[in-house]
Amino acid sequence: MAVGRVNYGSWFFRVLGWDGLLPVCIVLIPTLVKILIPNNRGAIEATGVLLPIAAFFVRLFIGLRHIASNHCAVSVRGFQYCVFCLGIFLLVCVDALLILSQEMPKGAMFVTRTDYVVFAILISIYLTSMTFAMYPGRVQSPDDTGWLDDAFSDQES
Repeated sequence: MAVGRVNYGSWFFRVLGWDGLLPVCIVLIPTLVKILIPNNRGAIEATGVLLPIAAFFVRLFIGLRHIASNHCAVSVRGFQYCVFCLGIFLLVCVDALLILSQEMPKGAMFVTRTDYVVFAILISIYLTSMTFAMYPGRVQSPDDTGWLDDAFSDQES
């Protein structure tokens, strides 16, 4: 088994980009629709249903490609696939809820402290699952090659 380094930059940008910025964009698009098409509740409702579903498939396609390129054991990647699918399903529900909350009457959501705690727990579960699912695995960097080959060749002798 080759010992190597984790590319933390790649891992960080995978989680930040797909799991930090994309949900923010998905929540902001209905606001844009509301500005461009005022007084059209049907447009917001359609956006609330269609946008999370479309984002689900985009995330699924990109996420499966990321996991397939990970430098992990096949069994770890299989577990990453499961965690990833559960995580993006949870996010579809959260996205739809946030989008539709823009059309709900004031005071229907995020009224009590419990509402915020439940939302924070859901987001925490999602981000934790995505952090694990997007783990890229260890790769042997070019500068590590020399001393690793020497160290392992001494042990084999």
